[in-house]
Amino acid sequence: MPSSTHYNTHHDAGVFYRYVNDRIKNCSCIGAVMENGDVITDNLDKANAFNSYFCTVGISDNGVVPQCIGVKLGSILDSVTIDESDVLSSISQLKNTLSAGPDNFPPLLFKKLKHCLSKPLAVLFNQLLPVGHVPYDWLKAITVAVFKKGAAGQLCNYRPISLTCVPSKILERVLVQAIHAYLCNNNILHSSQHGFCKDCSTTTNLLECFNDWTMTILSKGQHVVVYVDFSKAFDVASHPKLFARLYSMTHC
Repeated sequence: MPSSTHYNTHHDAGVFYRYVNDRIKNCSCIGAVMENGDVITDNLDKANAFNSYFCTVGISDNGVVPQCIGVKLGSILDSVTIDESDVLSSISQLKNTLSAGPDNFPPLLFKKLKHCLSKPLAVLFNQLLPVGHVPYDWLKAITVAVFKKGAAGQLCNYRPISLTCVPSKILERVLVQAIHAYLCNNNILHSSQHGFCKDCSTTTNLLECFNDWTMTILSKGQHVVVYVDFSKAFDVASHPKLFARLYSMTHC
């Protein structure tokens, strides 16, 4: 380690681990990992270890679908029509560095041929949506363990990433934009929501909070701030419950 670089590992172990892990050769491969005190080096054994760990992270749904109270809507979202420009915009937002899914077609292929593929894909999507069906390969994914933080040998320091087919990603982005526009037009999204909203981010959220706290201090008032962090929230979210809530927001 260069003498000019100093890390206080006692106070910030994460910085030290990142420094070491960034300098480990062959970073594209996962090295030895620990499971129940045993060192695992075989690739198949490592894959089984990660599979077992990721299965324990998720929580099985209890099968109870809550009664969601409907909201007052000015319109309903019962269908989505996709045109060529929607597909073209969705393809343009793909990252060249993303990996291919089960179909082995990389995003770069679609970006290079987007002007040729946008129209036939739009026709295909419009045929699939009314019947509620997609190709079987679009329902599959390749799960990759991605290092997050801490020691690289601990299973808990990795998170699963699902690599799906690129056409599925293109369709999903178009549908997300349509649903988001619908929620905004019906004033369903709360004004305090900053995540997944256009022109909003953690920065805008902090700026708004800082302004509120400043105004409270200037007016000699009191302010209570409560932070809640849901560990692995996306891993344990119940899809049936999310669908039920979404349905109550899109149908009268």
